[in-house]
Amino acid sequence: MGRRMKVVSEALDLLAQASESHRIWSQAAAKLPDDERRALYREWFADAWRQHDAGRYVPSYPDYLRGLTCGAIKKDGKPCRMTTLGASGRCKFHGGASTGPRTTEGRAKALENLKLGRLKRGKS
Repeated sequence: MGRRMKVVSEALDLLAQASESHRIWSQAAAKLPDDERRALYREWFADAWRQHDAGRYVPSYPDYLRGLTCGAIKKDGKPCRMTTLGASGRCKFHGGASTGPRTTEGRAKALENLKLGRLKRGKS
């Protein structure tokens, strides 16, 4: 019985050390500038997405990323304060959605779709 208790005790010590190092790292990460925290957010988001696609447990949102804002400079010169971020680390208004088709084939297809949509709605 003594040997098992020693193994359990060592395992608990290792767990306590890991928990303490995680706490220290989280505190240090919370003090980082927003740009560096946004890079951590992108890493966390990519990992969470991979876990989700694989059907595994998705880790909860880390405490050191709570309160992270979009930070994009708006037209009035002030930073965006939205906290609902997408994969890019920016909000839905500043996230850099599609910039449109790049190739000549893609542009032709987009124009054709635009014409079809206008015909269906009765606008020429």
